[in-house]
Amino acid sequence: MKKRGIRIRKGLYIVLWMGTLFSLILCLGIAFGFFTKEKIVTKKVEKEVQVVPDNYLFLGDSLTDYFDLETYFPGQPVVNSGIAGNTTDQILASMKTRVYDYNPSKIFLLIGTNDLRDGKAQEAVVQNVEKIIEEIQTNRKQAEIFVESLYPVNGSVSSAVGVRSNEAIQNINAQLEKYCKKKNLTYIDMYSKLQDEQGNLQTQYTVDGLHLNDEGYQIVAGVLQEYMK
Repeated sequence: MKKRGIRIRKGLYIVLWMGTLFSLILCLGIAFGFFTKEKIVTKKVEKEVQVVPDNYLFLGDSLTDYFDLETYFPGQPVVNSGIAGNTTDQILASMKTRVYDYNPSKIFLLIGTNDLRDGKAQEAVVQNVEKIIEEIQTNRKQAEIFVESLYPVNGSVSSAVGVRSNEAIQNINAQLEKYCKKKNLTYIDMYSKLQDEQGNLQTQYTVDGLHLNDEGYQIVAGVLQEYMK
């Protein structure tokens, strides 16, 4: 029993001695750079991207109001926000309900002909259209804006044209096109697609020299379809 106890104590001494020696070697190794500690840090970076669902808003007056969007753009997310008789001032006064509440991804803007009906100066019409665009850009930054030219008229068809003239319309269109180029916006020249050889609205496209018929809207829809992809 005595010899056995001596062997156990020797074994414990050996274990303690080996442990002390290992600790000493480890400390010396770290101190002199034989062993290094490496810390690995991983970081997950998340980037939030705002995506606006497809929602194509058509904003304007009767030329938009009477445009049967569901017929000409079947299965597409179109919203008709046109009101017959509207002017640029009326749209500016109702931007929330006419534009912002729909949170559109694309906006097709056609407005101004009724301003001419009311005798508003051409420069004032252009300035109001610019204000509409700027307010959209401020309040719905994700929306892509497409500016349609004013359509030609044809006073020989009926009295609906009133005091509107193609000379004034073309002048406004030229200013809008210039503005769109400056602001990197898409300007859609619809005037040239609807005019006859004299620069008037083709009689085959209109019901009264001002508003379009089905054939006229087919022309418009064919042009706009390229921008809805």
